[in-house]
Amino acid sequence: MRSVSIMRILCVFVLCFIDLSDAVIDLAMISTAEVTSVNHFSISCINGEHSPAQVELDIKKDNKILLTPKKPTFKVHKVRTKEVAAKEFRELEHIGIFYCESSQEVPPLETVTMINNFGRVNKEETVHLSMELLSSQKRDVTWKYNGNYYYMTHWNDVINRTAVLTVENAAFANQGIYSASYVGDSPLQGAWMRLIVRDCPSKKWGPNCDKACPECLNGGVCHDVDGDCVCPPGFMGTRCETACREGMFGRNCQESCNSWSNCKGLRFCLPDPYGCSCASGWFGSRCEKPCPNDKYGPDCRLSCNCQNGGTCNRFTGCLCPILWRGLNCEKSERAPQIVGLDTNLEWNLNSSPKILCSATGNPLPSHNGIELRKLDSSVLKASRTIMDSNKSTALFEIPPLSAEQGGMWECRVSTNGGQDSHKFSVTIKEPPVPTSGPKLLEKKSKQLLVTPVESYRGDGPIISTRLLYKPEKNGESWSSIIVYSEKEPITLMNLEPSTRYRVRVQLSRPGEGGEGEPGPEAVMETDCPGPSSPRNVQALPLSVSAVQVRWQPPEDPNGGIIKYNIEYQTVGQGSPHPRVDTDDGNKTTKDVTALNGSTVYQFRVRAVSKVPGEWSKFVQAMTQGDGSQSLIPTTQGVAGRPVADNYQLLVAVVGSVTVTCVTILLALLALFFIRKTLLNRRRTFTYQSGSFNSGTLTLTRRPKPTPEPLTYPILEWEDIKFEDVIGEGNFGQVIKAMIKKDGSKMSAAIKMLKEFASENDHRDFAGELEVLCKLGQHPNIINLIGACENRGYLYIAIEYAPYGNLLDFLRKSRVLETDPAFAKEHGTASTLTSQQLLQFAVDVATGMHYLSDKQFIHRDLAARNVLVGDNLVAKIADFGLSRGEEVYVKKTMGRLPVRWMAIESLNYSVYTTKSDVWSFGVLLWEIVSLGGTPYCGMTCAELYEKLPQGYRMEKPKNCDDEVYELMKQCWRDRPYERPPFSQISVQLNRMQEARKAYVNMALFENFTYAGIDATAEEA
Repeated sequence: MRSVSIMRILCVFVLCFIDLSDAVIDLAMISTAEVTSVNHFSISCINGEHSPAQVELDIKKDNKILLTPKKPTFKVHKVRTKEVAAKEFRELEHIGIFYCESSQEVPPLETVTMINNFGRVNKEETVHLSMELLSSQKRDVTWKYNGNYYYMTHWNDVINRTAVLTVENAAFANQGIYSASYVGDSPLQGAWMRLIVRDCPSKKWGPNCDKACPECLNGGVCHDVDGDCVCPPGFMGTRCETACREGMFGRNCQESCNSWSNCKGLRFCLPDPYGCSCASGWFGSRCEKPCPNDKYGPDCRLSCNCQNGGTCNRFTGCLCPILWRGLNCEKSERAPQIVGLDTNLEWNLNSSPKILCSATGNPLPSHNGIELRKLDSSVLKASRTIMDSNKSTALFEIPPLSAEQGGMWECRVSTNGGQDSHKFSVTIKEPPVPTSGPKLLEKKSKQLLVTPVESYRGDGPIISTRLLYKPEKNGESWSSIIVYSEKEPITLMNLEPSTRYRVRVQLSRPGEGGEGEPGPEAVMETDCPGPSSPRNVQALPLSVSAVQVRWQPPEDPNGGIIKYNIEYQTVGQGSPHPRVDTDDGNKTTKDVTALNGSTVYQFRVRAVSKVPGEWSKFVQAMTQGDGSQSLIPTTQGVAGRPVADNYQLLVAVVGSVTVTCVTILLALLALFFIRKTLLNRRRTFTYQSGSFNSGTLTLTRRPKPTPEPLTYPILEWEDIKFEDVIGEGNFGQVIKAMIKKDGSKMSAAIKMLKEFASENDHRDFAGELEVLCKLGQHPNIINLIGACENRGYLYIAIEYAPYGNLLDFLRKSRVLETDPAFAKEHGTASTLTSQQLLQFAVDVATGMHYLSDKQFIHRDLAARNVLVGDNLVAKIADFGLSRGEEVYVKKTMGRLPVRWMAIESLNYSVYTTKSDVWSFGVLLWEIVSLGGTPYCGMTCAELYEKLPQGYRMEKPKNCDDEVYELMKQCWRDRPYERPPFSQISVQLNRMQEARKAYVNMALFENFTYAGIDATAEEA
């Protein structure tokens, strides 16, 4: 950059220092550049802010950089409330540097500086300051900065009578007053200029210079602190796109040049980093020359380049003919047209819907150009308007609706190109309310079977039924269960026996506010509890086809026992389960016949009083084979021995076995009480890490010389109230529960194993508890609440995520599939916004950054293993496969999440934090695609072949290039080239702060969702 100043007496220029938290102040200094007599010279200072605060203005002359022997005698007069003028200058008083100070009732003080010549440069750029010599003397030139010696240019370096000072890699510290004069001459015989340095690189602004500047038109300059366009005199608008009338200036074109003909002969100085210039339409050292043909703007620096018959106006730029617009008349105008607004809209009573009215046109409709008219002719203005490349979409937020507001509404659009309107019918629906209470169909000790609704008032259809219930006594809050049907019976589970419950129903219809008021209450009582499980159940083979089952009565019969049920099945067989009963409640043995020989059966028993009791645990027995003897003595005879002797032998064997069992039972009871005492005293649960076997972490309780105790919060069994099953697998299940901890109640998810879980399942389950304990607490992982042991089973309580897993949450947001009317009405493909989707990615990246800092490898990072908690916070879950090493090598092959696995994991079974980064890239793709299946349509064999060859998933159509670039960085072949989670988190946070639509959810042309393959979830 080169700035030139001739060595002559100087006039004036402006710099504004402002508080960084405020916008650029509307402050200007104006000097009479055209006058030649000092008696007619004046300087004005105008504050154009509309603030009601009292403003004090003053004009002062600098006497620190350019020293003058005499004190200034000019007078400052108050012209009006926010304008002052300095006049009555004498001799050389108009030569120097002038300031305008603007002070308000509340600091800070605003200061404007004025000098004739200036240059402007961005941070880190190089600028060449040039001074033209009016004399041909061969003398050295002295450069000064803010009045102090800075540099010497030898006369041999003066080329074409021009001295040049180069400032490289400019910084804000280089900003100031520069002067050049012959060595030994007075500064008044030299040339002066001021260098302005934007404290950010080109087209950037903000404290960290990381925000993109708007495109400032017509010579406007982007402010480096707040990003506003500082508009030249004669233009206004957020991008300086609007020209003022001739002779007008100011932020809102509210100031006038008055008697000065269209601002001729006036020099304007505006806040940094703009500088000084003539008004639009004028140029020259005294701003007295009109712009030549095809030039316009301040100092006539801008070219018109008008197209399509436009003519150049030196004050405003191109004047466009009808049907054309734009800076160069390059854009055609056409009448606006409303698109995508249905003719029939349905809303619920008292709801507050949002209406989107979109319109195309040239120019695009502005925020104030779209309005909504209600039935009573009242006009609603849009709360905000989004303008993209081909349409404007106005959002109207409607106050709560009453029944009287149904009828015809209208959306109107107006632009310079014409008008359009669209009428639509509004129907107000009343949410449904049951007219009678629910009916009891069947009751058990812990269950109630209820018919929810017989009739209701209001409008359907019914999309969900919520059954609310709580104990009649001491019922603090309502529990609820939701089903998505109207009249199907609902089972309330995990209730207290012999307890009266208050039950009522709440119905919902489609749309916002569709949930009606709860209906009338009904009181229902659970049955008395059944007997506890029978004790000491045994199964004794009798023959090839018979087994005798014997037991002892339950400890708590809960009424008179009527009979016993015996259920049996072949081991490994599923349902059905055959069942036989005893004749009465006094028998404690039952022969089960008609069985197959040499077959292992399992049996269980329960007592029946008024209601069935609890089942016992299964016991097994194998029927005898053909010609073989039973391994367990029976009442049948043995060859060569009298029956009486056989009976005595049987008694002896049974007696010895009974004594042994009792001894073992007493020993076990003693160990149990000792263990419980120690457990309550220590409140710790020590698992010692073992080796890797079969791809799982083996955990044992074998003590080492110096074990590391694993401490976790203990929950009491009595403080857990189970509610509904919210998840279930082959060997475990998750139940929502209300727990009491530290005196307060909270919702939790209780993880537990099923009855038939293997020993390895139990070890892995304990390993997950170990991982949760070691990870500690973090807002973006599912945190441990506590754990509990009961009857030999481990229960783990973790945070409850009300919105379920992220994969299902994303897929439910696909409104084109779930609610096409909503999608068309709002012009969106998802109920989630771009900001919300990006926040999910930020949350997961933050959580994985925490895990990697803890040196944990997740190994199964995917949307299905991320849960959505309160306030839509994403939390990483499912640590069953997590490992606490920097590198983990899997020893065997099981069912693997191939579509989420890195190349090195597929080829060599090696897992590191960098392989988790690869998985994060796939998860980011899942978020952008609203839950699409990665590599949909490809088999695992194809992935093994194509990924090492460089194949990667294509960019979704609705995805910004910057987000896709981050995905590709995560999918780089070499693990060390992938970004760490710390860097990923920073990148995503920066995108979030930019407030840009990185994921486009608008219904653009040919929009389609990514494919879903239900068979490819984990393989």
